[in-house]
Amino acid sequence: MKKNKHEIIIILVGLLLIAIGFLIHLSNRYRLIFILVGFIIQIIGMSIDRNKKWLLIPILIIIFGFGLVYIDYLCVVNFDKLPVLAIRQTISSKSKVYNALFYRVWNCDISDNKIYVDNFYKSSFYCDSSELKKVSVNDFLLHFEKKYKENKNHYIKIEGKISKIEGLKSLEMASYEYEVDALNGYVTFDENVKLKFTFNQDNKDLANYSVYDNVKVIGKVSRLQKNQDNQYTIILVDSKLVENTLYDDFSLIVDPDENCSNDDRKLLYAGKDNNFYQSCLNSFEIKYSEEDIYSLEYILQDNKVNINDIYKKANSSQSFDDGGSKLYFYDNFNILACNTSTGSKDVYFGNTNLTYNNELCPNEKIPEESEEVPTN
Repeated sequence: MKKNKHEIIIILVGLLLIAIGFLIHLSNRYRLIFILVGFIIQIIGMSIDRNKKWLLIPILIIIFGFGLVYIDYLCVVNFDKLPVLAIRQTISSKSKVYNALFYRVWNCDISDNKIYVDNFYKSSFYCDSSELKKVSVNDFLLHFEKKYKENKNHYIKIEGKISKIEGLKSLEMASYEYEVDALNGYVTFDENVKLKFTFNQDNKDLANYSVYDNVKVIGKVSRLQKNQDNQYTIILVDSKLVENTLYDDFSLIVDPDENCSNDDRKLLYAGKDNNFYQSCLNSFEIKYSEEDIYSLEYILQDNKVNINDIYKKANSSQSFDDGGSKLYFYDNFNILACNTSTGSKDVYFGNTNLTYNNELCPNEKIPEESEEVPTN
C-alpha cells in the first residue's frame, strides 16, 4: 500500500511540475525545465516498481511524449502561449519562429506577443518582409559555398532576375551580366550556380512573371545540390514573393519618323478584344530603370503594363462622338484608341501626324469632334 502511495505522490508531483511549466508566465527556458523534470519524475513513478522496465519505459516515453506535444499545442491554440516543446529560430530583432513537431508558430511582433499557428508547415514566410535585409543574387552567389554555410536554415531576401519558372511551384535565379543595349530585361545567366525557391503551395502570382523579370523572394536556405555536370543548386523552402515596386512607374522613349505615312501599319499584338498597331515609329520603348527597358511589342504580349497607364501619360486628349474613341497627344507621338458603337476597339501608335478617321475606327457615321482637353 505504501508503495502505491509513493507512486501516486511521485506521479502527482510530476504532473504538478508539468502543469506549472505549461501555465506559468516565465521564459520558455524555465518552462521547459519544469516540464522535462516533471516528465522524468512521472516516468520514474510509473515504472519504478514494475517488471520489464526496459520495455515499459520506452513505451511510456512515447505515449507521454506525444501527450506533452499535444498539450503544448492546445496551450498555443487556446491561450495564445508560445510553444515550449519547439526549436526557436530568430528571424530578426522583431520576429521569431518556433518549430514544433507537426506545426510552427510565427511570433512576428514580440512586443505584443501576436502569433500565427502554421499547422503542418503549409504556409510560407509569414512575417513582414521589410525585416529582412535585401541581398543581390549576384552578391550572394559570388561566394556561394560560404554564403550557404552562413545562412543555412535561415531566411534570406534575394533580389535578382528570374532564370527559370516551373509552373506555380518554383522559380530559379542565377547570377547574370547585362548586355549592352539589350531590351526586354535580357541578360546572360551563369547556369553553373543558381538558387531555386520552392513554394509550399501553388503560387498563382507566378503566372504574372516571365524569365528575365526582376523579383524579390524570401526563402529559407535548405540544402546544396550538385549534379553530374558540376552545377550547383541551393534549394530554398517556405518561399514568398515580395511585392516589387520596380514596375509601378515608367517613362516612354519614342523615336518617331515624321517623314512617313501612317497608312503603313504594323500589327504588334492581336489581343482578345482589340488589335494594336504601330506606324511611323522607329522605336517605342517603356523604361522602368536604366537596365530594364522593354519594347512596346513585348510589353503588350507579356501584359506587363496596363494600356490605361500609358494613356495617363499623355499631355492632352481629344474625344469623339462615336461611342468613346480618343486621340491622345504626347510630345512626339500620338495614340488613337478606338471605341466605336460598332465595336471597333483597335489601338494605333503613330507619329504626331496620326489622326482620327473612319477607316481606322470604322463607324456608321462620321463623329463630331469634342474639345481637346489635358489629361493631367
